[in-house]
Amino acid sequence: MNKHFHLFLLVLAISFWACDDDSQDADDFKEYEGPIMEASNTEILYSDSAQVRIKLQAQRQLQYLSGDQDFPEGIYIEFFDEAGVKSTTIKANQGYYHKEEDKYTATGEVVVRNLETGEKLETEVLHWERNKKSINTDRYVEIESEGEILMGEGLEAKEDFSSYEILKPTGVFSLE
Repeated sequence: MNKHFHLFLLVLAISFWACDDDSQDADDFKEYEGPIMEASNTEILYSDSAQVRIKLQAQRQLQYLSGDQDFPEGIYIEFFDEAGVKSTTIKANQGYYHKEEDKYTATGEVVVRNLETGEKLETEVLHWERNKKSINTDRYVEIESEGEILMGEGLEAKEDFSSYEILKPTGVFSLE
């Protein structure tokens, strides 16, 4: 009987150990927030009256459930005038599209070039609002134009960089 009693205790101990509550409540699980789609070498075209006005290119694009998009390996945007001629470019190390705001944010080394005037803008963060047809930043900017460099903080400009305003100019540096 002693042998059966030990066997009973062993089975009882195993059953208590097996019934240990390691299960998790449904509330403990976190909803997946990662990308739902990934694409390589993407090209997005925006047109008006059947004519391409904007071409966006990226090596890698991540799409999220919210409609937001991430371009972690850089973004390159070309703007075209009414005649279909490329007028302005934006290049950045990273990009992000906020669907709810319909706004792109370029970060890293951001360079905007107006191909018609030869002006070049450099900053670390730039927002492009497609519906407003504008670009802006609250960060430090440098604009190189014929013979001078303009510096300051903050910028508001047309998306094609044909006109702009530096919100807090800090100086002008003449090039020789």
